[in-house]
Formats: sequence, C-alpha cells, structure tokens
Amino acid sequence: MMRQLTVFTLFAGLLSMACTTGLPPAGPQTAYDFSAIDRIMRDSVSTIYNGNAVIMITIDGKPAYVRSYGNLTPTTRRPIASNSKWLTGAVLLSLVDDGKLSLSDTVGRFLPVFSRYGKGGITIRQLLSHTSGFPGNSEQRYELIKYRNSTLAAIADSIAMRVPLKYKPGSTFEYGGVSMQVAGRIAEVVTGKAWEALFQEKIAGPCQMRDTDYGQLSNPALAGSVRSTASDYTNFLIMLVNGGMFNGKRVLSEPSVLAMQQNQSGNVVTGHSPYPDKPPFNPYHNEVIRYGIGCWRDVVAPGDRAEEVSSPGLFGAHPWIVPSKKLTGYIFTFQLNAGYTLSRATSLRIRSLVREAVK
Repeated sequence: MMRQLTVFTLFAGLLSMACTTGLPPAGPQTAYDFSAIDRIMRDSVSTIYNGNAVIMITIDGKPAYVRSYGNLTPTTRRPIASNSKWLTGAVLLSLVDDGKLSLSDTVGRFLPVFSRYGKGGITIRQLLSHTSGFPGNSEQRYELIKYRNSTLAAIADSIAMRVPLKYKPGSTFEYGGVSMQVAGRIAEVVTGKAWEALFQEKIAGPCQMRDTDYGQLSNPALAGSVRSTASDYTNFLIMLVNGGMFNGKRVLSEPSVLAMQQNQSGNVVTGHSPYPDKPPFNPYHNEVIRYGIGCWRDVVAPGDRAEEVSSPGLFGAHPWIVPSKKLTGYIFTFQLNAGYTLSRATSLRIRSLVREAVK
C-alpha cells in the first residue's frame, strides 16, 4: 500500500535527517511548485516503481522536496547498482588530488602484468570513461560479485591475462564494469589500502555516508555493488554541486569535480550504451549522450556545457545534479528485474518537471 508522508511528518522527518546526515534543517517547502511530481507518482508509483520509492530534491544543500512511498524511507538501505560508478570515479579523482596518479597515466605504470599482455598503454581516463578497449563486461564476469571471495589484485591479474581487448583503446565506448576493476586495483596499489577502506576514508566518511559500502567484499564490484540510502547518496551529490565541499570541508578539488562532468569519452563510436540516443524530455534534443567520469552528461547546452549529469542504475535508482542551480535529485527505488528499463522514461519525466519548477 502506498504511503505518502504528510507535510507535518515530512518536516519532522527532515529535521531528524538533518541531524543524522549533515543536511541543514529544512526550510519551507513552498518556494517551488513540485505538485506535478506528486500527480505523476500518484499515477505511476505502483506500476513503475513497484510501489516503493523515495524522491529527494535539495537546493543549496537544503531539502526542497522529499516524498516516501511504500516501504522505503530516506534511510532505508538498498543496492544501487550503477549509481556506484559515480562513487568509484570520485575515489580515483581524490587520488588525482593527492598527486598519486593522473588520468593520463597508463595502466602499465602501476600494473606491469598488463604490459606483458600488450595492454599496458590503456590510460586511467579510458578505464573510467569506458573507452579502454575492453568489453564492457568480461566473458568470465570478473566484474560481478560472482567472484566476491577473490581480491581486486587477483581479478586485475586475471583481466590482464584472460580478457582480450575488443577495440583499440580510445576508439569505442563500451559501457560496463571490467575496466573499473582495473582502476580500483590501481587505487589499491598507489595507496597500499584495500578499496573499501579507501572509499570510507576519501568519500563516505567526509560526506557522512554512514550506511554506504561496497558490500564488504574482498573483490567489490566497483561498477555496481554499492549499498546505500537516499539520504547518504544525497550527501555525495551535495558535495558535488558545492564544488567538492561538504559541511565546510574539502572532499574533492573543484577541477576534479569539473573533470567528472566533462566529456571524457570523446566523440568515439558507441559499441554498447544503456542510455538511449535522443532521450525523451531533453530540452536541447541531445542526440548521443556522452560520458564523463562515473556519470552521464545527459543535458548538454550549446558549447558542450553539461547542465545536468546523472548515473542511473539497473535497479531503477536515478541520481542527478544541476550544478548551476546547486540542485541535487534522487529517485531512490529498488526493482531487481528491469527496474531501469521500466522506470527510465518516468524518471526522465520527473527530472523535466523539476527543471521546469526551478527555472
């Protein structure tokens, strides 16, 4: 049965959430008219989101709109699939900030086994933008939790030895997870720390994401194994729209935040992309959606300026930001079967309504 928070309980809940997640207390929710979203969710939450969803919108770090349906709340933890990629990209860019690596560094510099198998020239940028030349996902499925009891070190070696390049590096975009396992292993090598500890230190801790992790696996699926909550992930998004700052503390440099939003895949041929060409409700009628680091540049104004970027996941959870307005949005849901394909059009429609409400 659908449960929608009343205004009173919503306000009280937001005050509680502010104390536990770092969000400032909510102000009046009358500055913008989001009633069209209420109407859409009334009509579609049971059929599109399986009756369970949370929608959170913040502006300037303050909650502007929050609704909860079914058995999900802002603090309910669920797997978020490819929302994970944004977090993984952020960890690698924190190491760029630390001077431990650069996006133009090659894999062979840190993992010599790749050079021995003719793959050492792939760059970290190519790993994170799905243009490494590897298939999106390996035939052996090294990038999935099937190998949860292995390690990133062992999996990276296996990828070097057993996963052939499908394309010339830098020539083709092929979305998936195998390249991110390699990037994660590089992060472990340059820091001497396990991935989960590194994520907690660099991103989750500073952003007060207390209920977020990669599944506590020795071989975490860096493209898709994160478990999180709507409020936790929103903290991460707030950090991004604040130029890398959260609660007055620097998490990422401004150049690193901008790098995530820039076109890192170039204008290459698309081998496989889950994001449709000419997506609906796009104000600029963008034809091909390009990739930054961990996120899609899915609303791009003339001059190649990304007005909105996002990182939707297989189970339907759909985060996005509008940096120019310091706006974050998160449609948090969990449907194991076809969550993304079922909800994609409705989630993009909701984003368009937010865009209209705050323009």
